[in-house]
Amino acid sequence: MFPPKREFGEKDKKFDRKKFVQILSISLTIGFAFAFILRAWVVFPFVPETEEMSPSFPKGKRIYVSRWVQDSSLFLGDVVLAEHPTQKGKVMLVRIVGKSGDQISIQDKVLFRNGISEREEKLPFQLQSKDAREPLPNTHSTRDNLSTVLIEDRKYFLLCDNRDDCLDSRDFGQLPFEKILGKVL
Repeated sequence: MFPPKREFGEKDKKFDRKKFVQILSISLTIGFAFAFILRAWVVFPFVPETEEMSPSFPKGKRIYVSRWVQDSSLFLGDVVLAEHPTQKGKVMLVRIVGKSGDQISIQDKVLFRNGISEREEKLPFQLQSKDAREPLPNTHSTRDNLSTVLIEDRKYFLLCDNRDDCLDSRDFGQLPFEKILGKVL
């Protein structure tokens, strides 16, 4: 019936629109700045335009790439986004199959790392080959057969999951760490 008794010095608590707008604008500014920094220097989205890494990363499906990559943080089986060494301005999505000190060879489309085939090694990934044809006799293809290559310091041997559909280290050789733009999360 009666309004509550007010104590001395107590102010009416009214909604302060000006204060609310200030807090909201500061919060939004901080949020946008954080998102910009995150995208520019930490993680960014990437959409593959080819089937090179399908089915792991199908064409058109958004993936996220971490820009914070160190040589020591890259492992066999990691998928990386790298500058294409022969086509300026183009990037490629590829898998690391060889690191510094590894010996890589390919015999009849089977990858050997340090003398052990990918099938025996139980790699955490499976490379695809759509081309089931046998290599022609008395011919040499660096795509189906590659003599042993020693991977140099801070360089990587990279292959696409769909080996017959892309250019990779069989074509352009080892890729230096400096060409790696990021690691797929």
